[in-house]
Amino acid sequence: MFKYLDNWILLILVSIVLGLFVYLLSPLFYIFCWAAILAFFIYPLYKRINLKLKNHKRISAIIVIIGLLVFIIVPFGFVLFNFYSQILSFLKSLEPLTQKDLKEFIEDLKQYPHIYVLVSKIIDQIQPYIPQIQEKVAQFISILLQSSLEYLKSFIKFLFSFAFQMAFTLITLYYLLVDGEKFVNETIKLIPGEREEKEKILQRVSFILKGVLYGNILTALIQGFLAFFMYFILGIPQYLLWAFLTTIASFLPIFGTGLIWLPLTIYLLLVGSYIKALILLIYSVLIIAQVDNFLKPLLIGGRTGIHNLLVFFSVLGGLAKFGLLGLFLGPVILGLVISIIEIYKIKIPH
Repeated sequence: MFKYLDNWILLILVSIVLGLFVYLLSPLFYIFCWAAILAFFIYPLYKRINLKLKNHKRISAIIVIIGLLVFIIVPFGFVLFNFYSQILSFLKSLEPLTQKDLKEFIEDLKQYPHIYVLVSKIIDQIQPYIPQIQEKVAQFISILLQSSLEYLKSFIKFLFSFAFQMAFTLITLYYLLVDGEKFVNETIKLIPGEREEKEKILQRVSFILKGVLYGNILTALIQGFLAFFMYFILGIPQYLLWAFLTTIASFLPIFGTGLIWLPLTIYLLLVGSYIKALILLIYSVLIIAQVDNFLKPLLIGGRTGIHNLLVFFSVLGGLAKFGLLGLFLGPVILGLVISIIEIYKIKIPH
């Protein structure tokens, strides 16, 4: 009886100590998550460099981190700054709609003859309801501007803390690369069960996480980059904003990236840029839309069995809860949940 009681006391003490330790590290949650995600992506490259350098782990880790800084983090910071500027520009372009009379706004559309003719016909049909419509549109845009500005304030705070967090993230990443294998092996020892069984479970977890990260997120980022390239070449306003939305739309199971590039094609047609519209349509159908079909099987060598809609919701939930980190962390959490279900199926067969 006393032995049973001692075990419970020990369990309570361990739980309290672990709780305090987690609470202590909670301010560094974002730093550790970014470092872990980066380590997962670049660990295969680190292993290759380490093999070439004959197991000089520290030098290999430093080379990988310098490469990451030069080729990814610095360009990404530049893109992030421009993305913020374009969102601000887009919001400013909406502001006059809350102040202008609808007739003034329609007059401004004369520079786009096709849009002007279409809108004029619609206005003629709804003439009696124009005052109410204008009031509702003004209210909607005002709410949109207010909520967007709140998000932008959070984004500015993120930019200011970005450099500080990045420094600690790279330090954490260095140790994850150098000692990551040791950490994984120690974790395996803590999990109860036979070693072979544990290795099979971890392989399945790794497969699912790679499927989510490489198969879904990486393909989405590539689609976003391809879209950014063409939007920039064609001179589409706020091209970074539309490229970001294309990346998010790529997670949708039915329409996908077409939800963004198809309206942009229609916009180019309406403003009279027929050649640009044709180029965007052909490029989007033949290249952007085909990335899923060709690249995903190449990256993960098969399917994870995770429905795209689940991945899409995990991305949206991640962005809402964790900000930019959620773009990666949301699907990773989904991958871990699927992994736990897989472990349950293996451990408790029906």
